Amino acid sequence: MALPLKATLPPQTITAEEFETRPEFWEGYELIDGRLVKKPMPGYEHNWAANKINLSIAAFDPKMKLGTMLPETLSRLGPYNVPQPDLAYWKAANRPKKLIKGAGPLPDLVVEVLSPHDLETKKRLSEAYDKIKRYQEAGVGLIWLVNPKSQTVEVYNSSQPQPMKILTITDQLDGADVIPGFELAIKELFEYPFEDNDTDSSIAK
Repeated sequence: MALPLKATLPPQTITAEEFETRPEFWEGYELIDGRLVKKPMPGYEHNWAANKINLSIAAFDPKMKLGTMLPETLSRLGPYNVPQPDLAYWKAANRPKKLIKGAGPLPDLVVEVLSPHDLETKKRLSEAYDKIKRYQEAGVGLIWLVNPKSQTVEVYNSSQPQPMKILTITDQLDGADVIPGFELAIKELFEYPFEDNDTDSSIAK
């Protein structure tokens, strides 16, 4: 059961349908409560954690029989909200039956990775958590919020406002009923196996 929708729309808004006809749809913008919002570009650490999850799910289900995960894909939550999760996953029964050019439908799982930009001020961190609330209100069944700074993952569903659990590097992340059987050690999201490599020279010797 999804949380009740509480967003109050500003006086001037555009709809999801209008958003898909505008150039901003292809230029790194999200539609948040009917407003166009430029999404900051992710950095290396941010994408490392997101890519680790993406690759791990791909290895678990290489033929995508259980579902499909896509990075940085605009996803329609409702008539005025089309965010771009770091990762969005659709169970096989809910993914589009054909390739579509616009935004994807409501995901079953979203992954958001907090960036240094999100953690820079209380206001930006609050905005990141507002995004989680929108996913919950729309009915996204499973939400993973990855925090590289604290090396934790907060796990949410759509039926309660607070995280179901907060996982640390000694814990395992699991796919619950969205990706049954999937597990990933939290520490793997934050380990960097190339730490000691010599990257000073770009010329092979």
